[in-house]
Amino acid sequence: SEEDLAQGDARAVIANADTVIKRSYRVPWLAHTCMEPMNALAHFTTAGCEVWTGSQNPLGFKHAIAGALELDPEQVTLHQHMMGGGFGRRSRPDTAIQAARLSRATGHPVKLIWSREEDVRHDFYRPAVLSEFSAVLDDNGNPIAWENQFVDKHEPTEAPHILYDVPNQYVHYTDSPTHVPFGAWRSVDHSQHGFFTESFIDELAYEASKDPYQYRRDLLAHLPRQRAVLDKAAQAAGWDQPLGKGRGRGISLQQSFGTIVAEVVEVTVADGDLSVDRVVVAVDAGFAVSPDGLAAQMESGVVYGLTAALYGEISLENGAVQQGNFHDYSALRMDRAPVIETHIINSMEHWGGAGEPGTPGSAPALANAIYAATGIRIRELPIARYELGPASV
Repeated sequence: SEEDLAQGDARAVIANADTVIKRSYRVPWLAHTCMEPMNALAHFTTAGCEVWTGSQNPLGFKHAIAGALELDPEQVTLHQHMMGGGFGRRSRPDTAIQAARLSRATGHPVKLIWSREEDVRHDFYRPAVLSEFSAVLDDNGNPIAWENQFVDKHEPTEAPHILYDVPNQYVHYTDSPTHVPFGAWRSVDHSQHGFFTESFIDELAYEASKDPYQYRRDLLAHLPRQRAVLDKAAQAAGWDQPLGKGRGRGISLQQSFGTIVAEVVEVTVADGDLSVDRVVVAVDAGFAVSPDGLAAQMESGVVYGLTAALYGEISLENGAVQQGNFHDYSALRMDRAPVIETHIINSMEHWGGAGEPGTPGSAPALANAIYAATGIRIRELPIARYELGPASV
C-alpha cells in the first residue's frame, strides 16, 4: 500500500492494544444523471469547426476537439452555453468530439442529443471504494490511534483526512486498476470519504457510550472555527430535544474546498417505511457574497447526496452497465424530499467554495440518523440494500 498520512505511530498503538475497533465500509459506482442529457451541436468546414455546448472546461474542450480532428486549436470555436447540470460530467469532452466527428463525416452540421440510456451507460463514473478502519480508545473513550486503508486515491488529496484530534494516525491506500471509465463527481473523493470517516467516528462515539455530537465536539478543541459550525447545526436542529419512537437524528462534519459544513438529518422509520424528514445545515464559507446562492447550493448538494445514499448504484454484468433510466437508477422525488434549513456563518476567514461542500455530509448524517432510530448500522451504500421502506423500492 501507499502511505497517505502518518502522524505518531498508529500501527504500534494498535498492535499493542487489548481492544481494537475495526469496521469496513463500501460505496458503489455512481452515474451523474444530469437533468439535461449530454448533447452538442457541431459544424465542421474547411476553415475549422464550431461547437455549441455546455462545458465545465471550455478551454479544455477546445483543445480536445482540435486534437481529435487534427486541427490547430485556433481553428476550433467553442460557444459556451448554460448547463442543465454538470457535477463533473461536463468536464469531459466526449459528446462534443463525437458531434464534431459526425459533422466532419457527413459534411453537415450535426446536433447530437444522447438518450438517457446512453447517458447512464456511457458515463465517467464515480469510483466504487472499499475503506477499512482500525481504532484504539483510551480509558476515557477518546481515540488515540486511527488507521484507515482504502482502495484508490484521486482528488482532492486531503479527502481521507479527519479534523478530529487523534494523536496517532496512519492513512494509506492500495491502487486498484479498472477498465471502468471514472471521473469527477460532485465533491469528488470527499463524497466517499465523508461517508467513511463520519460513519466511523459515529461508531466510536457509541463504543465510548458518548453522545455523537458531544464526542465530535470534544475532539475539536484545537479547531474552534470547525467546532462553531458543528455547534450551530446541533443547536439549530434542537439536538438535545428528544424524538419519538422510531425517529432519530444523525450528525456529520466535513471540510471540503475551503468550506466547513455540519449537517443534522432527522428520520422516521415506521412499519419499515423510511422518511427523511428534515436536514439542518450550518455552513462557514468565510463570507457569503450571495446568501441565497450559498443556501441554494447547500440544498442542492444535500439532495444530490441523499439521492446517492438512498438509491445510487451502477452495477456491471459481462462488462455492461445494467441501469439505464430513472426507473432503475432513481432520484429523490419532491414528495420524498426533506425540509432543508441552512444557517450561514460569516467567519470572515478565507473564502471557500459552495457548489460541492453540501454533498459529502449527507450520506453519513443520514446513515447515523437511521442507526439512532433503528439500531441498524449502514456500512454499505445505497440504503436501498436494506429493508427500510421506500428507499428499497
